[in-house]
Amino acid sequence: MFAQVILSISHNDIDRVFDYVVPEKFEGKAKLGMRVRVPFGKGGNITEGYIVGLKDTTDVPEDKIKNIVYMPDDFPVFNDTMLKLAYWMHRRYFTTLSRCIQTITPSGIKDKTDYYKNVKYIKIGDNFADSLIKYENSKKSEKKRLILKYVLENGEMPLSVLRNSINSADYAIKTLREEKALEVYDKKVLAEPYINSLNEESSVVELNDEQKAVIDKWDKERIAENRPILIHGVTGSGKTEIYMNMIEKIISEGKQAIVLVPEISLTPMMTGRFMKRFGNKAAVTHSKMNFRERFNCWKRVQDGNISVVIGPRSALFMPFERLGIVIIDEEHEKSYVSETSPAYDAVETAEKLCSFTGASLVMGTATPSVRTYYRCTENKVVYIPLEKRAVKGSRQPEIEIVDMRKELEEGNRTVFSRSLFEKMTKNLENGRQTMLFINRRGYSTFVSCRSCGYVMKCTHCDVSYKYHATSGKLVCHYCGETVARPEVCPVCGSKYIRYFGTGTQKVEEEVKKYFSTARVLRMDMDTVSGKNGYSNILNKFADGEADILVGTQMIAKGHDFKNVTLVGILAADMSLNTGEFDSEEKTYQLITQVAGRAGRAELEGKVVVQTYSPDNEAIKLAVKGNAKEFYEREISFRKTLGYPPCKASIYIEFNGKNQKNTAECAVMAAYEFRKNEEFEILGPVPEYISKIKDEYRYRLIVHSADDLMLMNRAREIYDKLRDEFENLGVYMKPKTEGIRI
Repeated sequence: MFAQVILSISHNDIDRVFDYVVPEKFEGKAKLGMRVRVPFGKGGNITEGYIVGLKDTTDVPEDKIKNIVYMPDDFPVFNDTMLKLAYWMHRRYFTTLSRCIQTITPSGIKDKTDYYKNVKYIKIGDNFADSLIKYENSKKSEKKRLILKYVLENGEMPLSVLRNSINSADYAIKTLREEKALEVYDKKVLAEPYINSLNEESSVVELNDEQKAVIDKWDKERIAENRPILIHGVTGSGKTEIYMNMIEKIISEGKQAIVLVPEISLTPMMTGRFMKRFGNKAAVTHSKMNFRERFNCWKRVQDGNISVVIGPRSALFMPFERLGIVIIDEEHEKSYVSETSPAYDAVETAEKLCSFTGASLVMGTATPSVRTYYRCTENKVVYIPLEKRAVKGSRQPEIEIVDMRKELEEGNRTVFSRSLFEKMTKNLENGRQTMLFINRRGYSTFVSCRSCGYVMKCTHCDVSYKYHATSGKLVCHYCGETVARPEVCPVCGSKYIRYFGTGTQKVEEEVKKYFSTARVLRMDMDTVSGKNGYSNILNKFADGEADILVGTQMIAKGHDFKNVTLVGILAADMSLNTGEFDSEEKTYQLITQVAGRAGRAELEGKVVVQTYSPDNEAIKLAVKGNAKEFYEREISFRKTLGYPPCKASIYIEFNGKNQKNTAECAVMAAYEFRKNEEFEILGPVPEYISKIKDEYRYRLIVHSADDLMLMNRAREIYDKLRDEFENLGVYMKPKTEGIRI
């Protein structure tokens, strides 16, 4: 027997199948998806790989073919469905098959064999029956009798369980072991399941008529055409309860479910609700967990012990054999697109997975992406609106726009408008909670010399340092470089160093300054260290241990705090000035999502939107809650300019240490695309942030009405130029938008 092996080396020159002999000792063990160690190259270095096929013959000469030398596991790390998905991702996302296979396998498993831990177990020994009779009526040996009875009733168990169940049992256990009544041994077991959830009340929720109608429509669609479903529900409309009812139906059919959330900060909330409903049949996975905890979840899925997994985009690759539904909460979120190779989009990858398995794809959000909304208008996605909040008496919050230009003109130089200040004061007096959102962490957005105008910039990236008051340091948020705060300007020597702009740290400081009695929590990347960082902060706020929560987009979506009646959006137009074609979409989504955190129970909610662009249409429509008008306007704009999803686009990023080489390679690629007159080419130009981690960055955008032709041409150009560019130290990173293959 011969195994077809893909090596776990992500290099284009060796990204192909190699044949190896399966030695007789491995013939019963070698299966699709197994990890192997094989000799590779002239030196015969032992390299890890994956079996992607088995066959009886090979074209490799007998004196050239080598043997598999080792198989580290007794289980496959992917199944046939996941392998099909990896092949599709390889074609779709311009990357090696090896890297795609590593993406679908358990995170961190490469080169590991120690995913189990040794635990002391106790069981019945050879002389158990004799000791049981011996101590049955002995008043002096009451402890030993209790231990023997407990082991008899419960069978083998971790030694720690026995010790925790019977106090001061160590001496008695030792005696019983010496008598061979009990035996202690080492057992390899999975790590304890990871549970990190928000404190949730357990209650059965009766669905309203609108929610029932959504489930009925989904049920009919999955039996008929099984098109993807979009639930467009206003904030607080009860989408999570709908998800759980769908999953209950799927589980009753003997199938399984994946629930994707965009942020790790949302997993404690989802985990709490799902654990209450599904108990130990539900599990969570995310990157803050250690390897053994993540592997525990993955292996329990493979063994058929888990029916529901909740997690960010990587949870999509759980090895379910009977997948019935994939639910994508907050489907509009950009965090569903991986920033590293393969730069896969979890939404479209989930759709492909569902096409392979026959599972239902359900997407939910209060602010659909323009891409998905557009597909609804083409009847490729089933559109289901939810227009009412689920809690009786709850209604959409009252939203007010404050023009910060006027505030400045009238002498208000604080981060709080007068309206927000008054409402925060009243909220504190009434014992209500407030959430303050600003999508930037740190204390100041840049540090500048008021004498010569010099701005302190990172030496490795084309971005200004952010000042962090806690550490007193300047920090680059792209490469992480940290430098001391300057006392004088490094250019002119002036002492007039000032800090401009506002981040979460500064907002927290201002809150404490003006509301000295308020209990304040801050939630951003600087405060959520450790795997329990998110839930610790959220639980404190949910339990009423703080009056005001200051945070970045971690607090913007999904959270349901019943005592929050006021939300302040401190810089609503921050996302408008990125230079991206979808900046208004992001702004609309952000305002709508953050505003939706207010007044989710019976209490009335208020939202204050502070902006320097009060006349911007995206902001005005978000405040009005007019989704239909926003999407129609945005799609019209994109049709006129030929932007996705109305046309397909290839966005290619060029990265290199040498600026001249990087720019020239971008020009060469553009020249190749210009040979086809049907393509619209924009650029190449330097990226908005032209350098990160000492690498220069250029971009090229190509539009086409024919997505398949564009995809094929992009693949041809990528294959033709890739090696030449890499020899010059320049790397092409194509990303696609609006292409369906």
